Amino acid sequence: MSKVTYHWLDGPTLTDAEWAKEMERIDPVLATRGWASLNKNMTRILIAEDESGKMAFHVFQMVGFCGPLFLPPSMRGTGVAEELADKMFQFLGEMRARGWIAIANSPHAAVLCEKYGMDKLTTPVYVMPNPGGLSG
Repeated sequence: MSKVTYHWLDGPTLTDAEWAKEMERIDPVLATRGWASLNKNMTRILIAEDESGKMAFHVFQMVGFCGPLFLPPSMRGTGVAEELADKMFQFLGEMRARGWIAIANSPHAAVLCEKYGMDKLTTPVYVMPNPGGLSG
């Protein structure tokens, strides 16, 4: 294997033109795999390139997370959860969110997620809940 070099693309610090140029190489890979396009202001990409120009990448991106949704027992079954979900969905549309995730900790939460056409994941999802001791 030829020599591999590594460099970062830091979306927020790139000009729109610089970002667009880099995305000419990355967007086709994302599209081919059915992955969402990247948001310049919420993304940092680690690129690995060999001498022949072949590229690999690993993306760190901020993705919206809806939750938690809490209601005290006295408000359950009153339509408040549905209204909160409706207003959140409207907000995400207004903000032009490129996607988001939610964790359905109850059967009713799953119904709300499905109401908005969210896909239930079938692949493993992992979480790092408290990376406390990690250092750079």
